[in-house]
Amino acid sequence: MNSFSTRELQLKLLEIMKVFHNVCEKHELKYFMLGGTMLGAIRHEGFIPWDDDMDVGMPREDYERLINLPKSELPENIIIKTPYNSSDLIFPYSKIMDSNTTLVEDRLDGIIEGIYIDVFPLDGAGNSMKYAKLRYLGYYWKQGLLFNNQDYGEKRTILRRLVQKYARSRDIQTLYMSLEKWMKRIQYDKSTVIGNYAGAWGFKEFVMKDIMETPVLYEFEGLKLYGVNNSHFYLSSLYGDYMKLPPEDKQKSHHKIKYINLNQPFDGYKELKV
Repeated sequence: MNSFSTRELQLKLLEIMKVFHNVCEKHELKYFMLGGTMLGAIRHEGFIPWDDDMDVGMPREDYERLINLPKSELPENIIIKTPYNSSDLIFPYSKIMDSNTTLVEDRLDGIIEGIYIDVFPLDGAGNSMKYAKLRYLGYYWKQGLLFNNQDYGEKRTILRRLVQKYARSRDIQTLYMSLEKWMKRIQYDKSTVIGNYAGAWGFKEFVMKDIMETPVLYEFEGLKLYGVNNSHFYLSSLYGDYMKLPPEDKQKSHHKIKYINLNQPFDGYKELKV
């Protein structure tokens, strides 16, 4: 892995975020900073010092309008990577990516891509948290089939091997379409509970819609970016006492990077690896 600093990576992510924000403003698309990005905005007015990613969420209708924008609406080096235009993205969300960079993470056989921000669809989950939990459990099962189809994780138990055998008997595109259909079944506008099904925090990512309904501008590294209107409730539900810094041994990225180059197009790197 070539040498780079976390701050250099953060600044590159910020460049991508500027493009994303401007496109959303131009096309009147609603988005919210999520997770650690939202926490950084509140606690640091920018990145968490050791963080190396950015996450945003969009109501499903806005999300689909974004991923279907013509390429001419984006700078030449910025691409939107989705499960529909990529054979190696099996997660039910998209990435806004800088094609002039190279990133290889230690997962899924070292997929070669560019530096990116994650863009998650926000979907309806019904009118009670109890029902929303049932919706999430259905998603979790379908997501597990998709991951096991690609041998995502280790084979530890007999049950795991049986699930993998079943998952691999199904076509991956069929599994993905079933998963996304489940996520989209209840309309965002007709729900009082909404959620980021694919978020890292599981069912904690589900909230009453009035918590995350009207985007509010927050300071972020000198920019104004949109976040959750009830940030205190949202962050408390994810992190508890969110203004308290974690212990020093926890102040590190959760990503494992095998290779990164902030100045090399990833297509060129792919050709070198062939």
